Amino acid sequence: MAFLLTPWQAAPARPTLAEDEVHLWRFPLVYREHLQAFLDEQELQRARRLRVPRKAQAFITARARLRQILARYLDQSPESLHFDYGTAGKPMLAGQMAEAPAFNLAHSGDWGLCAVAKGVAVGVDIERVDRSLDFTKLAAGFFSPTERNRLQACTMLRRRRLFFRIWTRKEAWLKGRGSGFSDPDQDLGTVHLSANCTHDGKWWLRSFPVTRHYLAALAVPKEFACLRRWEAWPPANAD
Repeated sequence: MAFLLTPWQAAPARPTLAEDEVHLWRFPLVYREHLQAFLDEQELQRARRLRVPRKAQAFITARARLRQILARYLDQSPESLHFDYGTAGKPMLAGQMAEAPAFNLAHSGDWGLCAVAKGVAVGVDIERVDRSLDFTKLAAGFFSPTERNRLQACTMLRRRRLFFRIWTRKEAWLKGRGSGFSDPDQDLGTVHLSANCTHDGKWWLRSFPVTRHYLAALAVPKEFACLRRWEAWPPANAD
């Protein structure tokens, strides 16, 4: 399916989300102390349980940016939003808000992503392509036989990149379904291993670079006409 993929561009103060498009937001994980004021007590407690300060700051920044992004669609203050959580921990806006969009959040290293869609589930994942990572061990533990075979069939020169492409696609797909790696049905299938943009009749998956050394994937259970990419906090101005 042909669709419009916009470049990363400055986000409007009040974005309009159409039924046939998905919005993707990227932001640097630049911590600012004032961002804590946007979080509720449950989120702050989760941050305190993270023993590594960098991880706690990344969590606070990502959740604050999520709130700021959703607030733009709902014309509310970021701190006024409330969340419920699915069985696998996937957040969703609390209450019966007909205008509330579906969303999914991911972050890795120095970058975060938020996908927003209307009337349909969505999943997103981002990973920093770490050259020191023992990806063969992770593939052995988390990939299905089909996925491991596809990885082994690739040349050694391209195998690491392919691992991250499969990993992000798998993670985005599982998050879109509201499950995780404990789900017994987690085989992506041959269709989703064949290209960067795939559709198996149920789920549409798209892989794309976010910035240098960062790869991401988006999963949506329908085809759509446009993927709009927004940037509200460029690295040089992350306040």
